[in-house]
Amino acid sequence: MLALQASAFALYLAALTGIASGKATSRTIAAAWAAGCVLHGWSLLHPVWHGGSFVFTFFNAVALTTLLINALVLAWAWWRPTWHLGLIALPCALAAIWVEPSAAESSKDFSWSIRAHVLLSLLAYGALTLAGTQALMLLMKEHYLGPQHMASRMAGLLPPLDRMEALLVEIIALGLILLTMGLAVGGIALTSPFAPGMLHKTVFSLLAWATLVALLWGHWRFGWRGRLAASMTLAALIFLVFGFLGTKFMLEITAVPTLMKEGFATS
Repeated sequence: MLALQASAFALYLAALTGIASGKATSRTIAAAWAAGCVLHGWSLLHPVWHGGSFVFTFFNAVALTTLLINALVLAWAWWRPTWHLGLIALPCALAAIWVEPSAAESSKDFSWSIRAHVLLSLLAYGALTLAGTQALMLLMKEHYLGPQHMASRMAGLLPPLDRMEALLVEIIALGLILLTMGLAVGGIALTSPFAPGMLHKTVFSLLAWATLVALLWGHWRFGWRGRLAASMTLAALIFLVFGFLGTKFMLEITAVPTLMKEGFATS
């Protein structure tokens, strides 16, 4: 396990160095990044899928989401120039790779519908975290547009502003589709989506969904972009963090009433 984590760490670091330096070729960066994702995923395989049961706890959720974010950035780079997102995604992976695996006693034999809901939710959280990263980069790009910053190295690493805005809308659209599918499957798979312990997660997920729908509609109807689009994206991401990781942290790490744990048992 430690050898896999150390190897993935070294590969992630090599990819990050290549992006930050601007000297490595895209093929070299992609090769190191992809190999790091494979080894990272391999290191998580046993802790997450243990004894034929799915172990889905707070720390595993953090590790899986981080892995998915990096895999999504890498996959997106085949169609769009998104290497700059690695400046945030890769440092997160460098930290998350050392997250300790969850205990086997936390495993649970979920139904296929619950597994589909979890997978879609993770993909949605990954895509929307990627959108949040792009929003932060967009705000940074706007900051560096001033004359006093034009010679900044960071300004040179980021794509043109119009391209970043277009990419942000594309990622948001993908994340909204995945989130909609996840909520729909969850509504069917979960017997009580508004039960105690699930209410927090459901409400925040719906708030994030409504924020993203409003953003895309405003972009299409009124041309919302720039700081407004970035701020709304980050607001939706904060809702998801509170609803997903916040709920799991509250139920698993802090002391909570048994009633809440029972209500969350089906998620």
